[in-house]
Amino acid sequence: MARSRKNGRFTKNTRRRRRTKSFSVGKAAETALIANAAITGLFATNLPTFLTGRDIGGGFGANDTNNSWELTLPELANAMLGGTGGVNAKFKFNEEGGVMGAIKRNISTNGMSALTQVVAIPIAFKIGRKLLAKPLINPTNRMLKQVGLKEVKL
Repeated sequence: MARSRKNGRFTKNTRRRRRTKSFSVGKAAETALIANAAITGLFATNLPTFLTGRDIGGGFGANDTNNSWELTLPELANAMLGGTGGVNAKFKFNEEGGVMGAIKRNISTNGMSALTQVVAIPIAFKIGRKLLAKPLINPTNRMLKQVGLKEVKL
């Protein structure tokens, strides 16, 4: 029990009720787009290609083959464990600065574009959320309740 500030008497505390978190489709899309922009700026490939090491959605260069400037997560893991990291033996990767040299080159090539996207995407989503506020999403949420889903947020 806690004392009431007004009269000093003990009062019963009410428990806070936590609302169940609903899945936000807009937040998920925003996060994926920002991650894709950052991956493109640092590793010169898109998010699915970076995660899998396979050419998904045109993640590799013009001739659809991975080059030494395009880094993927499997290549980075391979390089950390002492492997070649998928780098061709003819390419003087270590003379070019290795992984850090590739990242520096990618930042100089794609950095401005990636930075612009990382700043502009949240602004665009914020404006979009205001435009698609409650009056448009309420009928959709009512239909989804009948199916068994709680609610969808944008």
